[in-house]
Amino acid sequence: MDIKRRAAMIGLAGWTALLAFSPLLDWKKPGSGFTTGKKLGKLTVVYVGADDCAPCIRWRRERKPEFQASLAFERVEYREIIATNLATALEDKFWPENLRHLRAVVQKGGGGVPYWIVMRQGRIVAAAGGESAWKSQIWPLIVMEA
Repeated sequence: MDIKRRAAMIGLAGWTALLAFSPLLDWKKPGSGFTTGKKLGKLTVVYVGADDCAPCIRWRRERKPEFQASLAFERVEYREIIATNLATALEDKFWPENLRHLRAVVQKGGGGVPYWIVMRQGRIVAAAGGESAWKSQIWPLIVMEA
């Protein structure tokens, strides 16, 4: 491979990497550099579950202790909403008044539990439900952003 082709390939690889990771950066005004999500404020993680939900019970038994023992847990505000059963998961009595507006997010996601909502400064960063959502979406985001 000649030098021009090698330089072009290296440039292309660098450009691709920059494009791939640029959504993870929060660009400030020109000339002031950038900051990662960690500098933008603490994450709030809201877990919604039910006592008669097998995936919820499994997550609370297996994944939650690992989460609570992690360094990331120390860097987030964690809130739990646990209903007595699936059918009542969105009822007022289980939701603190300041989180009730998030029920619409759970409903939009299908209304099922377990469900996680990740917020920063009151804005929703991610929301996903189902047993696989923790491992594939929510946990990687928390690790990266907390």
